[in-house]
Amino acid sequence: MADECSSVLAGNFKRICGYKPKQGIKKKWYGNVDDIDKEATVLANRGTKITSLVLKADAKIYPVLGNDKTNGLQSSGVVGDYGNGFTHTDTVNILYRGENERERVQEIVDGARIFSIVEKVDGGENGELAFEIAGFESGMLFNAYENDFIANSGVATLTVATKEGEEEGTDVKLFQDADYATTKAFLETNTYVEPVEPAV
Repeated sequence: MADECSSVLAGNFKRICGYKPKQGIKKKWYGNVDDIDKEATVLANRGTKITSLVLKADAKIYPVLGNDKTNGLQSSGVVGDYGNGFTHTDTVNILYRGENERERVQEIVDGARIFSIVEKVDGGENGELAFEIAGFESGMLFNAYENDFIANSGVATLTVATKEGEEEGTDVKLFQDADYATTKAFLETNTYVEPVEPAV
């Protein structure tokens, strides 16, 4: 029976013994895709992996502070008139909306193209942690916005999605620098921190 676990299913795809797929999103950041220095960013594995993400000078990524709905990220494969591709739909829940946060929301509404970085946790026996990026190629555009103070306890729900006709060439990309810790350090260094108002 042990041989069945590693038997070839198709090509080089293999089944891992004891693997129980169950994934969730631990944390999320979003940013403007125009803030990515794509010439300096390093891709690998036919564009499915980012080994070095480089942001333009003074650009930051923004942590998403919300409830469980924050974890919404979906990717779908599509067949179009000009080839195959992938569309991404991301739910961004915003718990705190100060002056700067409102400005960033308005930037999205005005047409900014958004990318999302998610920290995923694998709840199976492997227990892996990984980072993935959606919207790196074409970005995701404003799709819907809802601010229901009663239903969501003050959490605003904003949805961004790949524009029709601008499908991306790959699924959500793996984001992995030299190792998990290096990637984590990059995120911590480049995460925007809301300025503290001086005491009156």
